[in-house]
Amino acid sequence: MSYTLFFVYLVFFCWLLTRIKFITTTGLGNKLIIILFLCRIIAGAVNGYINLYFYQQTDTLFFHLQGIAEYHLLFHDPRAYLSDLFQNNYQEGYSRIFDSTNSFWNDLRSNLIIKMLSIFNIASGSNYFINQIFYNFLIFIASAAFFKIFSVFFPAKKNTLIICVFLLPSFLYFTSGLHKDGLIFLGLGIVSFNVMQVLVKGTSLKRYMYIFAGLLIIFLMRNFVFLLLVPALIAWLMSERNKKPMQTFIITYFLFASLFFLSGFLNSKLNLLHYVSERQIEFMDLSKNSASAIHVNPLFPNFRSFLNNLPQAINHTFMRPYITETSNLLYLPASIEILAYQILLFLFLFFGNKNLIHQPFLYFTIFFSVSMFVLIGFTIPILGAIVRYRSVFLPLLITPIACSVNWTFLEKKKHIIK
Repeated sequence: MSYTLFFVYLVFFCWLLTRIKFITTTGLGNKLIIILFLCRIIAGAVNGYINLYFYQQTDTLFFHLQGIAEYHLLFHDPRAYLSDLFQNNYQEGYSRIFDSTNSFWNDLRSNLIIKMLSIFNIASGSNYFINQIFYNFLIFIASAAFFKIFSVFFPAKKNTLIICVFLLPSFLYFTSGLHKDGLIFLGLGIVSFNVMQVLVKGTSLKRYMYIFAGLLIIFLMRNFVFLLLVPALIAWLMSERNKKPMQTFIITYFLFASLFFLSGFLNSKLNLLHYVSERQIEFMDLSKNSASAIHVNPLFPNFRSFLNNLPQAINHTFMRPYITETSNLLYLPASIEILAYQILLFLFLFFGNKNLIHQPFLYFTIFFSVSMFVLIGFTIPILGAIVRYRSVFLPLLITPIACSVNWTFLEKKKHIIK
């Protein structure tokens, strides 16, 4: 019965995607839309199978089991179902908003996913693989949103855009599983598309509501992503006015970086350096039980420590896993992928049309994604977690680079060889 229901829902959502105006106006065509959605469903099924049957005590399995428990609670005790989301047993109350442990806000991000799955379970019969169809339907819309935005700047790069926005391997794999990653990407898609619409078509209450909803999703899922998104959005909006994106982004990020390093002096309870340092410590404790733990230098809440750790942070997120780290075969796909991106960057530097990326939105995607990569490098000492966390932001970083490469140099090289 579950197999039949799975295919019924799969066919329905494939049909639905070809009837939603927002999707059909991408210009992808119905067949390609269905193929791209099926790629996401296959990736989600592989992700789910691995997390449910090969690993023990994964977040994905926890969310699935708790979602089933909440589903039963909904019908046995609806009052408790509605109230337990706001239950707070911590002495600090609703403070500790940036803490990763003993915090209502840290628990809330998991509880929201569990509630979402409990709603899905009503229609899916608590089947994980059917739930991921519902989930990936939402995330596919976010990819379509970014495709529509990037198409404005790279109208002649359709195939490249399809690969970068829909099919980057680690992005496709990690955002297709029932976890926070896809929801963060959904929030970014909602915010980016509707900010662009406001800039192009003017202010609209509906657009502002969408932007607020997208920001809320990001804040509730990972508040540090929200914090790094703020300067990127401000610089983007300011660049649209003064038409000097590079200068605007540099000045904006310098001011926000200064505010970050001075936050402890301005308010001891809002010492952002301390929170980042504490986050690294918590991940280091987790890494003791991880097979993919890597060495990181301790990060102390001061400017000098952050500066000293910067090269290592950049190395971890932009370079690893190395192609030589293939003693564990699980690293091999990720190492090949990151090597491909490094080669792509090399091609961009030597064969790229730099003028194509002098647009405020493209500066927004690059500055924001690079800042997220650096934060990940500062705080996470687990190679597998680094690959997963950075995957969400890969389309924002890789798309403008790949679309700016002048691929005709390959044709010229073939002509010379002949």
